[in-house]
Amino acid sequence: MSGQQHEQYTAPSGMEASTTEESAGHIQVIQHVSANIKHARQQKGWSQVHLAGLAGVSRRMLVNIEAGESNVSIATVDRLANALGVSFDRIVRAPQQDPQSAMAPIRVWQGKQPSSHATLLQSVPSGGTTVELWYWQLAPGDVYQSEADPVGYQEIHYVISGELSLITQGRVHVVRAGESFVFASQATYAYQNKGQQLLSFTRNMLMAL
Repeated sequence: MSGQQHEQYTAPSGMEASTTEESAGHIQVIQHVSANIKHARQQKGWSQVHLAGLAGVSRRMLVNIEAGESNVSIATVDRLANALGVSFDRIVRAPQQDPQSAMAPIRVWQGKQPSSHATLLQSVPSGGTTVELWYWQLAPGDVYQSEADPVGYQEIHYVISGELSLITQGRVHVVRAGESFVFASQATYAYQNKGQQLLSFTRNMLMAL
């Protein structure tokens, strides 16, 4: 796969994971997403057609997701979670894990290069808002392209090392190590590492629905 890489739980076809353990971890996340979405849908007594309509995805895509056969995007999982009335972390964590227990980091996205990845560290609901803490890395030259988030979502980034180029609504915002940046993510956006060193940053997602 060449060009920009879109947000996915698994690597594009032909991409090699950095270790067997990482590859197995991504397969497990896909299995968690599949089982949790199917279980939550069945608990509500909804058909696949009904859930797909509420989430704005095709029935074929939902069938593939529930079968564990789709490289589903983070934004699509968000839409399905919102339609089901559950948090994103409940969808990606192990089905048998107690929601009240301490949350182990979950590597949700793996980029084209082994050192490019995103890990969900914690998720906290409060009233009508959910806050997620993420740790991101992008290798030199790598890009992460995201779909638009729902209205009411905001992101706060803090760059630990390297230089983040955040592209949204036709503008490029450069965030250097030690700096932070806040933006509303209801339009498509991208993270890019145009530098020569590894980019690492934290992302706080504020989701008010």
